[in-house]
Amino acid sequence: MNSRSSLLLVGGLLLAPCAAPATDAGVPSVDVPPAPLACLAKWYPVLSPVRLESGWGFRLPDGRTYPFNDGRAKSFEEKLESPDLEDTLSIPYRTGPLAPVTREDEDPGRIRFDPLFHAAYGASEDRVDVVPIRFLGQRLKVHRKVAPAFRRVAARLEALLAKDASLKPFLTNLGGTFHWRKIANTNRQSAHSYGVSIDLNPSRAHYWEWQPKHQPLRWANTVPQAIVDAFEAEGFIWGGRWYHYDTMHFEYRPELLDPACAPR
Repeated sequence: MNSRSSLLLVGGLLLAPCAAPATDAGVPSVDVPPAPLACLAKWYPVLSPVRLESGWGFRLPDGRTYPFNDGRAKSFEEKLESPDLEDTLSIPYRTGPLAPVTREDEDPGRIRFDPLFHAAYGASEDRVDVVPIRFLGQRLKVHRKVAPAFRRVAARLEALLAKDASLKPFLTNLGGTFHWRKIANTNRQSAHSYGVSIDLNPSRAHYWEWQPKHQPLRWANTVPQAIVDAFEAEGFIWGGRWYHYDTMHFEYRPELLDPACAPR
């Protein structure tokens, strides 16, 4: 394989997806787009990095341009409500053995930049291209682009169920997939709106909003490791990796599982 095979063509620019070239002092060159921005173009319709007065930005298919980093210092809540694209990558997603999440606001993936989701999946209910699929014998609606990933997860889960029937209660009476709506008690669009998410059986799940308000937030979970591993292997993140836990929830976010998109 020659050296060109490791490069990424984005908007007519040839970019290295894993790391920006360094200067003699070892500092990334300001003339090269941030490596995570180049990486995102593998998964989303980021057409071309553009140089702005404030730094690097990117252009979406509708012609709109946004800064990758808007330069504002933000609290976690501000990132949730008014994120830039860099904010969405600011909390690393960690796979591996299941463990309680105890660090406050460690919620990798809860920060979503809606213009990017609109460009990839649809900006209104009637523009989201959903298709029916069979998932463990249940009929679901998911986005056409993500249907292959859902089917691959289903195949993994079917193989697991054939070996371990104790997993079945988590995978029956599913909580749902496509539903254009806001996240409960917020003005933020749910990932379910784009047909890229699935909820497992709610009766077998834990959700931070269900915890009594007078008690300190304390992580809880019963979803088995094998189910989480099956989803993560196909580009889905799990709400049980969040401080504000939602253990029934999985959503397709391959960029958070791609090391090249990790924050620098």
